[in-house]
Amino acid sequence: MPEAAPVASAQKPDIQKPNIPYIPNIIVFRDKLLLPSEGFIKTHYSAFDAANLVYLASQFGWRAGELDGQTIATASGALQRFVFKQTGHTNRLADLRQLAPKLVHAHFGRGGALALPVAQALGVPLYVTFHGGDATKQTHSRRRLIPTIYQRRLSRLQAYASGFLCVSKFVSDRLAAQGFPASKLITHYIGIDLADMTPPTQRQGRLLFIGRLVDKKGVDILLAAMRRLHNKLGKKAPGLDIAGAGPMEDTLRTQAADLPSVKFLGWQTPQQLTSVMRASQAVVVPSRMAADGDCEGLPTVVLESIRAGLPVVATNHAGIPEVIRDQETGFLVPENDPDALAAALSAVMRPDDHIQQMVVNAQARLQQDFNAAIQSDKLQRRLLGI
Repeated sequence: MPEAAPVASAQKPDIQKPNIPYIPNIIVFRDKLLLPSEGFIKTHYSAFDAANLVYLASQFGWRAGELDGQTIATASGALQRFVFKQTGHTNRLADLRQLAPKLVHAHFGRGGALALPVAQALGVPLYVTFHGGDATKQTHSRRRLIPTIYQRRLSRLQAYASGFLCVSKFVSDRLAAQGFPASKLITHYIGIDLADMTPPTQRQGRLLFIGRLVDKKGVDILLAAMRRLHNKLGKKAPGLDIAGAGPMEDTLRTQAADLPSVKFLGWQTPQQLTSVMRASQAVVVPSRMAADGDCEGLPTVVLESIRAGLPVVATNHAGIPEVIRDQETGFLVPENDPDALAAALSAVMRPDDHIQQMVVNAQARLQQDFNAAIQSDKLQRRLLGI
């Protein structure tokens, strides 16, 4: 009987695993996301294409739906939020570990202090962006019987963090004066979208202020300057639109009650602001150091006004001189000086080719250091080390 042919052993098919590139996760932390006035946080990441963003916050506001990425809350109730802030403990740590994040990027100094225990528990680098008042407010440095969370964790934050990103050189200088390691201080401008840059043209319109009605915005000084122009020019004095709202609104309305050329527009949507800017002749940014030490970092409205083709009259405050150079890219006057401000406002309202040239120069300055797409890509490369 012939032998049966041997059965060939089954061979496993040669399956090629797909070559899926590794995309790291970056945890973005802010105590509350996304506050109405903090769209600039999104701008940081507008060009990120080599990392996934995971937004971590104690609370998420109504603008959280605008965030492009996963969102995770550190706590699910008021008590857990309190425990997280005081101790750094979060019951979401296991979820965060599963993400295997490459690093944590926190916003504002207090945000860095709150994110510090999370970064330490995950064993990953921590970067913190300082935006202005968080580097200057007296509340951060004033001695207290019970120190704040920021004060308690500051020395550990300075030691552990890999870098402190500053939205202006002014902010960097203030942190250096407070003892932050110079080797960790990085000036990184945020920038804005420059796709719709508007060439400057001769305009006949009104002056415009955009911003929250709080002490550091200096609107009371602006109204004092408008009063000087009204007393000097009468009905020929320029008009002023104030676009914004805030705790000082009632006081400012009282101050402007006998200035018929001043109008309070209230809070404006981005679309409304675009229309208002098109009807304006110049933008005024009279910022100053507030009584509690609060300062600007570098007001976004300066950049947005230049993009819209408008001349800017601003104060020599915080990071503003890093964009506005007097008589070169705009008008720059001292803080809290209504006479100097009135003179600059009178000058900017006169039809003048030199003013248009200043706007051209200012727009070239934006292209140099304030293009959001370029700045965002630089941030991504810095954080990821690519």
